[in-house]
Amino acid sequence: MTQRVKDTIRALFWPQSIALIGASPDPQIIRGRMVEAILEHPFPGPIYVVSRTHSKIRGLTCYPSVEALPQAVDLAIITIPAIHVGVALESCAVRGIRAAIVISSGFAEEKSEVGETRQQAISDIVARHRIAVLGPNAEGFLNGQMPLAATFSPTVVHFEGELQPAASRGAGIAVISQSGGVGFSFFNRGRPKGLVFSFVVTTGNEAGLDALDVLEHLLEEDNTQVILMFVEGFNQPQRLREIATKAAQRRKPLIVAKVGRFEAASAAAASHTASLAGSYQAYQAIFQRYGIISGSDSDHMTDVAAGFAYFSGCLPLGYRVGILTPSGGAGAWLADQCEAQGLSVPELDQTTRDQIDIELPAYGTSRNPVDVTAQVIFELGYAPILEIMSASPEIDAILVAGSLAHPTYVERDLEALMRLGQAIKKPVVFCAYTRAHPRAVELLAQAGFPCLENMSNAARAIKAMADYQTFLEAFDPADDQPPAQTQTLPTLDSDIPLYTEHAAKEMLSQLKISCPPGRLVTSAAEAAEAAASFDSPVALKVQSAQIPHKTEVGGVVLNLVGTDQVASGYEVMMNQTSLHAPAAKIDGIRVEPMAPTGTELIVGIHRDADFGLLLSIGSGGVLVEVVNDLVTTPLPVNPRQAHRLINQLHCRSLLGGVRGRAPADIDALVELLVRVSDFALANALMLDTLDLNPVIVHDCGLGVTVSDALIGTRSGDPSSSMTCAPADSNHEFPRRIKDV
Repeated sequence: MTQRVKDTIRALFWPQSIALIGASPDPQIIRGRMVEAILEHPFPGPIYVVSRTHSKIRGLTCYPSVEALPQAVDLAIITIPAIHVGVALESCAVRGIRAAIVISSGFAEEKSEVGETRQQAISDIVARHRIAVLGPNAEGFLNGQMPLAATFSPTVVHFEGELQPAASRGAGIAVISQSGGVGFSFFNRGRPKGLVFSFVVTTGNEAGLDALDVLEHLLEEDNTQVILMFVEGFNQPQRLREIATKAAQRRKPLIVAKVGRFEAASAAAASHTASLAGSYQAYQAIFQRYGIISGSDSDHMTDVAAGFAYFSGCLPLGYRVGILTPSGGAGAWLADQCEAQGLSVPELDQTTRDQIDIELPAYGTSRNPVDVTAQVIFELGYAPILEIMSASPEIDAILVAGSLAHPTYVERDLEALMRLGQAIKKPVVFCAYTRAHPRAVELLAQAGFPCLENMSNAARAIKAMADYQTFLEAFDPADDQPPAQTQTLPTLDSDIPLYTEHAAKEMLSQLKISCPPGRLVTSAAEAAEAAASFDSPVALKVQSAQIPHKTEVGGVVLNLVGTDQVASGYEVMMNQTSLHAPAAKIDGIRVEPMAPTGTELIVGIHRDADFGLLLSIGSGGVLVEVVNDLVTTPLPVNPRQAHRLINQLHCRSLLGGVRGRAPADIDALVELLVRVSDFALANALMLDTLDLNPVIVHDCGLGVTVSDALIGTRSGDPSSSMTCAPADSNHEFPRRIKDV
């Protein structure tokens, strides 16, 4: 992003002056509610109103046109009918106004030619004048720090009190949403929890700035530490990798809800990998690679953000949780929630227990959960026991399950809690098992502790922080750099749309990937002769570019012994394939020795429409779609990343050796993944899909065998298509229309 673009976007979010184009004195309509919001939460700079029908609105002088304004303001807020927006925006640009929000609807969201034309006009103005525009069809934005409530959202217009809690020690949380209503729902749900919202930005139809443009800018805001996003998709999704890398380098977590999880996959029917790893899975792969936290709903996301907002500087160094509670039942319930999220609740060390026991009645316990009983809270408060627990070497974070229906005990304990909040080096999250009193929430925020009301979310917040710390320790932007090639890798032929198993294995052999030796035959006699040369049971597999799934047409026969069985198997197979696939061109039948036994996996590459080539590994065999144990990551894949992928598999325990089985050859599997990644990168423009299924992982030291393979290339001109390389961020405002 160039400096000019940065300055222009800053004029949008930090304007020194604004113009309301199309304002109204009627608070019952959007144009009037915009005025009401800005005046109810006083904007510190001059406000100018453009109206052809009013001379004054709520004490503000009205001007008949943009040209009549006494100065070129920083930001125009446009709420006029859609038919007039293009002319007004052009006037703003000519007048020297650098930024605008188009609240008006009637554009591409209408799914009409007229709407598309109007929206394209906005994109053209953006591209021609290089102005920063949010919308159209946006709900506006909130800068809680100025304050500037440039929105008609009732969550802001009718909000009583300060937009930001005055004394909260929580860091700023920013929201970016393609949905206006959902975007401001985060504020509505999070502000009562004492959270500080630096920005809430809704992007609407994204004819100008899109969600990633806004994200890239807000990452540089000093008062923003955590960013929540609600998105349906991105105009330039490949930019997400680069911007997420910047977020990780700044230690600013991204919590993103990507909707469309259950959309129908558009994968090619030939590829197991592509059919399993659909669009949602591709996004999850990117999220995991770059430490992006997947959000499930508004409450989950605001609760997780609360943990980061207070403890970004002292994230948990592990997954061990101490629980403090005056209620044994609540402590046990919260412990169950922690275990369900992959956290542990270990017994505290004896030194810590001895110190706690001094303060407990006989019916309390210091084991963990630490049940101090209500009596201790009445007499001592939370701070003394919290201080003791925080020094325990057995825990990495603390959850406090208490009744906060009344603020009395927090008020009485406030001074001690304030001292503890400044000194403690581990996250402490309060979780009320009652409805939390607003005053209790406010005081805990002043002391430096978030207060949640959902046990599951409290545990998930700790888990997310611990995961993010683990991610930061391992993250290296250099992992995205393609490896230096020390050998020439084989090149795909653009004239071959689909490599059959036989052709694919010939290609794989050049990569030094182990496949059973095989011969392509075209008669029963040749099949028998080939089988005799292997001196072991053999498999027969039909080879045809029109039959990617051979088992579905009777095109695979296994464990044939002797020339008679092989010759007979050949004839039966030819008859079966002729019956089930009469139009298929048969290249022949591959005869190969049966591979040694082992654990069957699938390894594949597929091209995602948004992120280019992705690598997947999962449980393999003929039931691969049924089992659906698959993990995916973008390229490149180095040995460390390959190990991480393997460790995420549900079947990972099988590879480690169970019930007397020897451990599998993990090192050979890692080497296979890296070689497949290197090959895919070397053929990034041409490769569409690669399936190795099954890959048989043998006992440790015995390697892996690719039992079946398929490679698909791209049709048309691949040179104009997106590769998996990150996009150039040094862009300005492109012409684009979001397909809403």
